[in-house]
Amino acid sequence: MRVARLYANVPNAPERPRVADPDRRRRIADYLAGGTAIGHRHGPAVLHTDGLWLWPERFVTEVLESGLAPEPDLLARMHAHSYRAPAPEPGERLTDDALRAWRDGPPCAPRLLITYYVRVDDETTPERPLSLLRRSVTPAGGVTEEAVWRDLAWHPTNAFISERIEDELREVEPAQAAAVLDRWCTAWHAEALTRRATA
Repeated sequence: MRVARLYANVPNAPERPRVADPDRRRRIADYLAGGTAIGHRHGPAVLHTDGLWLWPERFVTEVLESGLAPEPDLLARMHAHSYRAPAPEPGERLTDDALRAWRDGPPCAPRLLITYYVRVDDETTPERPLSLLRRSVTPAGGVTEEAVWRDLAWHPTNAFISERIEDELREVEPAQAAAVLDRWCTAWHAEALTRRATA
């Protein structure tokens, strides 16, 4: 059983997925509230499992209120299951397996050197940039360059080699990148709610 990454020290870490779309937030929250609940005496009051993954109940509130979603691998499993969490048969063995996994914690995050950048011009600032990018380097020297799209997911980009003359790429700290993501998530969520109310 795999424990979902908790992002405990930095709940809004820039690598944590964000979700602005209200309907997708609700689908993710429904999955996270489902599965089989497991009581826990130390830490979160309740854990949930779909038989493969294990996560704390607080994830439901985090995605609904702030758009902070679980890690991409768990999101992919939700999508594969049409956002309906499998509910394994409750019992002593499931509880023991879940609590053992919880004590062991999530697997170590891959060792990557991640650098964040913002693209700005004369009319934008690092706090409100044109775009947000990141470059990830593996210990073996592999490089991945990505940009955030309107869906708030990271996608491959050529922006590092196709910089326009009037634009500037500036390196920013992870906390600054997280603040940009949070600002966009809040604004785009509000826009989606407004569109829904006026439709």
